[in-house]
Amino acid sequence: MQLCHTTFICQHRSRDFKPLTPHLAAIRAPCSEPSRRAASSDLVVRAATGGYGSTAREPNFDSVRFRQESGASASTTAVIDVTDDSQKHTRMEEVKQFLEAELGRIFNDGEVTRAKYAADLKFQDPIVNYASLDGFVFNIRALRTAFKVTFDLHNIDINGPEEIRTRWTMTLKSRFLPWQPKLVFSGYSYYAIDAVYGKIAGQRDVWDAIQDNSSPSIEGVAHVIKQLTDLQQTPNLDSPHYIVLKKTKEYEVRQYSPYLVAETSMPSGTRPAGGDGFNNLAGYIFGGNSRSTKMEMTTPVISTGGQQGPSGDKMQFPIERKYGEDPDVLPLPNDARQDSFSSYKLRCIAHQGNKLLCIAHQKQIETHNKHT
Repeated sequence: MQLCHTTFICQHRSRDFKPLTPHLAAIRAPCSEPSRRAASSDLVVRAATGGYGSTAREPNFDSVRFRQESGASASTTAVIDVTDDSQKHTRMEEVKQFLEAELGRIFNDGEVTRAKYAADLKFQDPIVNYASLDGFVFNIRALRTAFKVTFDLHNIDINGPEEIRTRWTMTLKSRFLPWQPKLVFSGYSYYAIDAVYGKIAGQRDVWDAIQDNSSPSIEGVAHVIKQLTDLQQTPNLDSPHYIVLKKTKEYEVRQYSPYLVAETSMPSGTRPAGGDGFNNLAGYIFGGNSRSTKMEMTTPVISTGGQQGPSGDKMQFPIERKYGEDPDVLPLPNDARQDSFSSYKLRCIAHQGNKLLCIAHQKQIETHNKHT
């Protein structure tokens, strides 16, 4: 009986990670059919070296080589001629489109489209690493069991001849801990792609909040523990909707949807959490208005210090979301210093301690002065 011989070699190195020992596995199986003989061909796919990231923190797959898998799993996927650049580009685009759709549903049902992944998928993040598709699926199911998972995909692109990169934010809200901590991670995922079969062969996650993204990373474990044990409760107040674009140790970059704010002027140098500005706005929402309408307190209180020039700084209270984005539905203020109602789309930096700074990238969509 003739034997098929198939070999898989995977080696990963980067500028700031120690080289990993190449993994070599040989599988021999009967070759009783011509179609299975084809699965043992000596075709090698090589990834180009370099060019996958602008900083030392981003991994660089120097060499990823694949030989075709033997058995039924290989025969179910069409093989392309990897010497044809147009076919490779088409295949990479197909994988990119699949991955974009897959990431949109993977944390909803806890399942992956197994036919699109290599059985010996290599997964690594700063906490865990697996060398099988089963391990990867187990990790996803474990996350869904312990947390309510929200995954926001910000960007996906083909980052090299055999690599796809995604930019994302993942939010985990504990299902079981009584203080219900919320863990936020943002970063990049680098996917090694087998362009012959159009399968995902590897995934490495890099977090924005840490420098050491090896696995396991002491810094990564500490980052998780710090978020899990954060007993500071965010006030249960109405707040504009936002997504986190970037999470670091010190702050978050948030993208807010358009929302209404009540705004008043403050003398330069006034402390945001007190003084006339805060008291004026609090008086308005607690009934000091033309209809004596009492509104709910909201979060966050926004200070736009340094943007308004000689007229002084501004303080803003978001208006409850139930009022929508039309300033005309709001009552007039009794105090002329509560001088405008605006709809904003903000890109904000939220520092720890629930302090929010919205200085850069502020775009005013519409402003209504209720006293004119």
